[in-house]
Parts: sequence; C-alpha cells; structure tokens
Amino acid sequence: MSLFARLAGATALAVAALPLHAETWRLSSMMTPDSFEGQAYQKFADLVAEYTDGGIEVRIYPNEQIGSMDSVVEQLSQGVIQLAPSGISFMSRWEEGITFAAAPFLFDDYDHWSNFVNGDLFQSWLGSVEGQANITILGNIPDMPRGSFRTLLSRTPVESADDIAGLKLRQYQNDLIIDAWTYLGAEVRVLPWGEVYDGINRGIVDAVTSPAESIESMRFYEVAPNIIRTDEYPQAVSWMMNKAAWDKLSPEQQDAMNRAHAEAAAYGRELLSAQSASLQADLEAKDGVNVNLDFDNGPLVAKMQEFYAGLDAAGKLPEGLLDAVDAARTE
Repeated sequence: MSLFARLAGATALAVAALPLHAETWRLSSMMTPDSFEGQAYQKFADLVAEYTDGGIEVRIYPNEQIGSMDSVVEQLSQGVIQLAPSGISFMSRWEEGITFAAAPFLFDDYDHWSNFVNGDLFQSWLGSVEGQANITILGNIPDMPRGSFRTLLSRTPVESADDIAGLKLRQYQNDLIIDAWTYLGAEVRVLPWGEVYDGINRGIVDAVTSPAESIESMRFYEVAPNIIRTDEYPQAVSWMMNKAAWDKLSPEQQDAMNRAHAEAAAYGRELLSAQSASLQADLEAKDGVNVNLDFDNGPLVAKMQEFYAGLDAAGKLPEGLLDAVDAARTE
C-alpha cells in the first residue's frame, strides 16, 4: 500500500472516530475570564470536551455578555442556555425560602451554612424550583466556595457599624438582602454586577459588598479603596443547570459532566486558596487602598438577630427555617 493510501486511511479512521457534531452547552457567567471562577469554568469546559470525546462543547460567555443574572435565569429556565454558575439566591423567584441561603449574618461559618444547604428543608426548596422552572444543580453546591469571606468596599472609610447609616450601597434585586441592609441603615440601590465599577466611579453608589477574591478581578479597589471584612454570609458557586438539557444526556455524558464539575470545583478551590494567602498584602501594596480584616461586625450581627426575630414574630419567615438553622449548627 502506498504512503498516500495509508495516510488517507488513517485520516478516514480519525474522522470517523470524531462525533458528527458536538452538542453545545452555553455557560453564562458574571465574572471575568481571569478571575478564579472564570478559570474554573474554562477548566470545566476543557474537561467536558475531554471526557465526552468532543461530544459536548461548553461555550463560556463571561462578564454578563448575554444579560444580567435576572434575565439569565429566565433563559436558563427556557433552555436558551444550559449552565449559569452564580449565587443560589437567583432561584428564589420560584421558591422564596432559597433567598435565606444568603441571609446576612445568620450563619456562624461555612460548615454551618453547608449543613443547612444540604439539609432536608433547603433541598426540598430546590426540588420545588426544579418542578416549576426546569432548573436543577450540577454537583454539590458547597464544593466551590465563591470567596474566602465577604467584604464591603466603600469610597469613604467604614470604621464602625454606625458608618453604614446613609451609605449608598449596591445590591442585587433580592428583597431579603435589600430589607436587611436597609435595616442596618444603608440606602440600598440595585445595579447589575457589571455596572458596579462605573456606578461607584460616577457616585451612583458609594459602596458594594463582594467576595474577597472578586476585588482584584473587578478592580473595585480603584474606585472604592476602603475595604473591610464583614463575614456577611458564606457563599458558594451554585452551578444552576437546565434540567431538560441534563435529562437528554446519556448516563455516560452525565458522569463526564459530574467528573468535570468535581475537578473544576477542586481547581477553583486551589486558586482561591492561593489568592487568599496573599490577598491582604496584595491589596495594601496598592496606593491609597486601606484594608481592615479585623472589622468588628458584632453590632451588625446583634442588630440582624433583632431583624430575624421580628420577621419570625410576624410570620414572615419560611416555616421551619430557624429550626433548620439551629439543627445545621449542631450537626
């Protein structure tokens, strides 16, 4: 057989081994590609391609390219996109209880929060969303923390809880978050995540709450150089997923996606750990940036206990919420 024939035969076999066409999964992200989240999403896309032998292509749309999260979760529900990793609270439009996963100053630490999220009450809320909105979760929510802790960045220094009074604070559209920070004295204004930098720069808002590791990638410190650690609530990246798209996958493809998620989440944790180790020094090295990781949030915690007690007395908390929070603390 000639060399040409052998090469032609090898090429034909290689082409035959490839899928006729890759199925495309669209992943929408609020974050920049160079953030630790963005890098984890790229790792996931690469692993999915590898583990499905090219059968599934994950296309990533960073920086809210295809819309704010409010519109993205609608597209996710409708199957326009297939994945939207972000905060779990965006699913609360279908199940109000879910918003309490991001309840300010309600949980002691990450383990306490993780137990609550994986508990029966919260999982029942996720089941309700799946039935109503065709949205489920890829993997285990606590597997990929969104940051080592929560911060507040402001144009002027916040030295005590009293300084929050009158502060024009950016938040996302979430009634609990808005009501909580309003109760703490802030003047809450809703802005999409991608508009926060410009909003602070133009004076539309004075401050923003953020995962610590998003400060660098979003460059918030340039316009809000005063940074305090609030430990507002633990947070993870919830890989929200279109349920119908998931159900269409073969068991082998589902296994590949789960493996890719687990490894990408582990990769994200590695990046997060590396960033956290040098976070304070890196920020303080920048001109004009002031960092206080020892901010006393005790007065905020005490005031929020009053807030939740008032909601509970008025019958405005989901049934069993505070019991579930207490149970998660003791597990």
